[in-house]
Amino acid sequence: NLDEKLSSTSSIAIEATTYTRLPPRDDFLASSLIYTYREIKLSDSSVVPKFEEEQRISTGLAVMRCFDRAKIFVKAGNGGNGVVAFRREKAGRGAHGQGRNQHGAKGEDVVVKVAPGTVIREARDDGVEGQVLLELLHPGQRALLLPGGRGGRGNVAFKSGMNKVPRIAENGEEGPEMWLELELKLVADVGIIGAPNAGKSTLLSVISAARPEIANYPFTTLLPNLGVVSFDYDSTMIVADLPGLLEGAHRGFGLGHEFLRHTERCSVLVHVVDGSSPQPEYEFDAIRLELELFNPELAEKPYLVAFNKMDLPEASERWEVFREHLLAEDIQPFCMSAISNQGTNEVVSAAYEFVKKFKEAVKEDEGCATPINLNHVAEEIKKKRAVPINDFEISHDSSSKTWHVVGDGLERFVQMTNWQYVDSEKRFQHVLEACGVNKSLIDRGVKEGDSVNIAGLVRIWYNAPGSTGSSGAKNRSTNSIRWPNWK
Repeated sequence: NLDEKLSSTSSIAIEATTYTRLPPRDDFLASSLIYTYREIKLSDSSVVPKFEEEQRISTGLAVMRCFDRAKIFVKAGNGGNGVVAFRREKAGRGAHGQGRNQHGAKGEDVVVKVAPGTVIREARDDGVEGQVLLELLHPGQRALLLPGGRGGRGNVAFKSGMNKVPRIAENGEEGPEMWLELELKLVADVGIIGAPNAGKSTLLSVISAARPEIANYPFTTLLPNLGVVSFDYDSTMIVADLPGLLEGAHRGFGLGHEFLRHTERCSVLVHVVDGSSPQPEYEFDAIRLELELFNPELAEKPYLVAFNKMDLPEASERWEVFREHLLAEDIQPFCMSAISNQGTNEVVSAAYEFVKKFKEAVKEDEGCATPINLNHVAEEIKKKRAVPINDFEISHDSSSKTWHVVGDGLERFVQMTNWQYVDSEKRFQHVLEACGVNKSLIDRGVKEGDSVNIAGLVRIWYNAPGSTGSSGAKNRSTNSIRWPNWK
């Protein structure tokens, strides 16, 4: 499992869409799943698929539920509020600040555990696929996605020679929030593809410890199955059996299109062809076309062709015609009978050779590749927080006589201003004057009575007595108090 780390308290809502089956318990070590952090697992949701009972295997093995798609809402914790404290006053998200110049406690991290191969996108409501934010491929990878808000400063931070007893404190900074789409693309070495009832699940069952449901009718496999193939003590590969593909799968026909994305990370594909079908060569060409139409890169992946069901007379009769058809395309097919486990070793061994070459090439690339920064989303948020308060834009809506002043620094300043303290209003006016908002509004032609929307806070502009301009809305003198620069 991999960790996606969300800093500070977070709230999460889950919407499941599809499920997939995990490998048998003996195929992996559970010790790697133990973490000391507070964690949320997507499989903890109370959403249960209607077909789950139908997916229980007759041997008594229960289907392990796991989302391969989910939409979640995440919110980082707000910073704790600062307080005005004298002597023993104190306040008890990060925790709020306390008296005696104490800082508030840091909020507890929330870790969302996801499976290897998870793609994290920003969710959109217009049906368009959102931007990819992260891809977590390897065990142990951790990504900080949403950093928690900074704690608000207490009155001690505003103490100065001119203002020895400040009565002001800040709100904690609000933590960022967003809707995310999580999509699992199985990190399997080998993907078994083919038409319905070609014998894909049978092949997986004889080469690994996996026990997929097997029956003599199409679409027995409704969900992907995973199995681990062992060659010796330290030589293994993960094999994924995917639901059967139909012609038109790339447009949504059948079940296979839901799981075609799982083939994107496979090192090699094993294309199982039903030798008993009337025209197996046409079946092969149709599936290859579906892969290319779904994603042209899939058609470029290394693949093997396994002509199955050689135990049946009709398949044996069609083998030579099929073989000649593929040899004409410079493809060397294998023949096998998965149900009798004949010829399967040759197919698996050939697939493993492809996997080894792929891993060696990846290892060489990783040696010279630039390390991937998995915290870039959080760093962009922190960079946005560092935008200075004097970096703003002004626009005017003449129809409503409203001026709009927008800027990341101003928005943060307004949100963290605690209006319950009377000195906060004075500081607000001072900051608008100091960062140039008032001057810019006057230069742009603001008039008395105009509405001024400053980062969501609406005020009415009043000119100062005896002047043609103003220091701002509901102007008050701030000359008697010196305020610290906004940070």
